[in-house]
Amino acid sequence: MADVRDILDLERPPTPELTKESLLARNKKIYEKKLAVKRPEGMHREVFALLYNDNKDAPPLLPTDTGTGYKSNKARLGMKKVRRWEWAPFTNPARTDGAVFHHWKRASDEPKEYPFAKFNKQLDIPSYTMTDYNTHLKTNLTKWTKPQTDHLFDLAKRFDVRFIIMADRWDRANYG
Repeated sequence: MADVRDILDLERPPTPELTKESLLARNKKIYEKKLAVKRPEGMHREVFALLYNDNKDAPPLLPTDTGTGYKSNKARLGMKKVRRWEWAPFTNPARTDGAVFHHWKRASDEPKEYPFAKFNKQLDIPSYTMTDYNTHLKTNLTKWTKPQTDHLFDLAKRFDVRFIIMADRWDRANYG
């Protein structure tokens, strides 16, 4: 802005002379000190902030909640008789090898059926005879043979037609 004033030959407004005295003699703003409620000794800052909000309201004189609140009753351990546990054997009805397993159960519980036995579902894999094979399954013998078909049906029966596992277990050395 000073360059424009020089070009147009305009007068500059008078500026006060800056001295140390003129800088230090300025009137300072006087701030009123707000009366703050002092936090009682021993009270946590968070609790104090909950009780005294920004409006500086005083906390209630009488308690409003007579319940136990966040406190819970102490655990009353040892008041009841201890229930006995035992390491009990059990068998899985889905297994045919007669394997016996063990698990912990209460001694007072009566033995019941293995809970995961309901998930043991067997698929019915069809079988075929030689006449069925010759009529329906026989194709180009250079690409697919009867031993390969037998191996495929055996894998389907062993692995419940889970094709990912069947592909992994396919015997490439004997069946290509």
